[in-house]
Amino acid sequence: MIFSIKIVKSLYEVLYMLNKNNENYAYMYKNSKISHETLQTALKYLRNKGFVTKKDKGHKKSFYEISERGKKYFSVMKELKELS
Repeated sequence: MIFSIKIVKSLYEVLYMLNKNNENYAYMYKNSKISHETLQTALKYLRNKGFVTKKDKGHKKSFYEISERGKKYFSVMKELKELS
């Protein structure tokens, strides 16, 4: 699947935030320059590929967590970013 630059940047930004801490959707939206639509697309892709998991902790208290596979994917993305 080929992504636009916008989506690739969003994937990187989401993984960057989750690599530091588990975060909820509102935090990620508020602390990034990603639109709702793009953030939802990025999270859906990352969850479907097993890079991110969603942990429900009650009503409106869902958190996203990076998986070990996601950490490896982020590491590769980070190396590619450093090369450019």
